[in-house]
Amino acid sequence: MKASAVLLPFLLAWAPQDAAKAPPAPDAKWKASFALSIVEKDGKWVFHIDGVTNIPPEVKLRARIYALETFTDFKDGEREDDEPLVWEDDSGQPSFHAFTAEGGGQFHEDVYKFVRRPYSIRYRAKVHYNPRDQTDAVTLKMGDEEFFRKADMRFGTDADYALELQERVKEVSGDLVSLEKLYGEFCEAYPKFLKKFDSGAWSTWKDPWLERIEAIEKRNDTRYSLWAVWMERQAKMRVGGMCELLARRMVGAAEGHFLQGVKTEERVQELIKGFHDYFEEAIEVIGVNAPLDPRTVVPLVAAYDRAMAPLRAWVADPKGDGADVVRKARREGIGALLELAPLLQNRKRGYLYVNSISVRFSQLLELLDAKPAPEALKKGMAEHDEALAEFKKFAGIP
Repeated sequence: MKASAVLLPFLLAWAPQDAAKAPPAPDAKWKASFALSIVEKDGKWVFHIDGVTNIPPEVKLRARIYALETFTDFKDGEREDDEPLVWEDDSGQPSFHAFTAEGGGQFHEDVYKFVRRPYSIRYRAKVHYNPRDQTDAVTLKMGDEEFFRKADMRFGTDADYALELQERVKEVSGDLVSLEKLYGEFCEAYPKFLKKFDSGAWSTWKDPWLERIEAIEKRNDTRYSLWAVWMERQAKMRVGGMCELLARRMVGAAEGHFLQGVKTEERVQELIKGFHDYFEEAIEVIGVNAPLDPRTVVPLVAAYDRAMAPLRAWVADPKGDGADVVRKARREGIGALLELAPLLQNRKRGYLYVNSISVRFSQLLELLDAKPAPEALKKGMAEHDEALAEFKKFAGIP
């Protein structure tokens, strides 16, 4: 008989017995049974835990709340990922709530408080034991290894979450429109003060302008920095970045010149361009609908309209061969479209509209080369004008 045939029954019989004898985890004796709830209290949304534990009252515990997501991994199957709701001293409150179970093993603790209503997603509360927080006497009893106990909850419904996203996108759209307006006001005021600076007039213009930015910053500070709600995290980061660019960097660079005589004109122009690029990128990344900057897009679209006007008139009333009209429209129309394209380098959805105009324009030129019937030309021009109207609607041009 082979040795493997003798050993196999022995190994199969031994393995379960050995597993059954495996010692329990060092922290297995310490229990904490609790529930997580979210309540509105005194104008704030409070993450609260209630429970009981046999952990001694002299042990310092930490409570922390996480956003909970479930992912399907092609390799490991379904897995959970929890993300801290508050990072280190974020949102004006500590990242964890310290407490002890002194009430006969019971605890009732407010962990976090937020002005903004929490998103309708899954949350997880953890009560952590960290040996670094303890005295030597406590670690002798509790051990030198960290451990935690957890409790999960679902706040709201999927329908609630979808509605919240719509509302928050609308809100951040309003902030972005306001920021672009503030940016435009700076772009208009700065050259005037550069030409003739008056400190009193500068303060009169700047102070209320900064107050409007500060109001946006305060609202933005209430947003959640959660990857689990990617849109909101992006909104908080990018709105905050634009407030910083406007209120501190651009104004700071301008005042470096106005008040200290430092040559900062080139730096201010770099920041002005940087803000515009960052704004366009934010619009695209967050996925909001906002008009294009009228100071840049309106003149370019007007130039395209001027290039097309003679051709549009000729198509409506085709007298003569129109060769000169077509030639000029081809040259000036393509030139205007080429000027328009760089404006949309960070607004990807805008390319679809400009591309549609380009396609319709090319088709119209091909029709003209083929010398079709007047009705076919009018149809081609109507399709082109429809594409142009769609772009104007997207860009916010009346």
